[in-house]
Amino acid sequence: MSYQAKGLQAWFFQRVTGVFMAFYMVYVLWFSLSTELFTYQIWLAWFSHPLMNMATALFFIQLVVHTWVGMRDIVLDYMPGDILRFITLTCISLFLMALSIGMLRILFSLSFNIL
Repeated sequence: MSYQAKGLQAWFFQRVTGVFMAFYMVYVLWFSLSTELFTYQIWLAWFSHPLMNMATALFFIQLVVHTWVGMRDIVLDYMPGDILRFITLTCISLFLMALSIGMLRILFSLSFNIL
């Protein structure tokens, strides 16, 4: 896409990530409600499965992208002053990176049943 289509690109990322996250959340809710006895062992086995682990990692990657695009647009549209924008976007990006590292650590632990 060209430089002029940045708004369209942000719109597209928001929609694609939103659709995947919606399907993922419906699946998790369906599984949770359809399982009669939902114990920690069942939860651990379910999230330790490689496909579920990959889907969860993809969910959190898309959550971070979705959050970044939305927050970036809000900050750029409504926050006055370049310095305040820069500081705010830096704080948001550091928070999202810390969240990503924490989630990757948890998913890595689940894939090897370290928890």
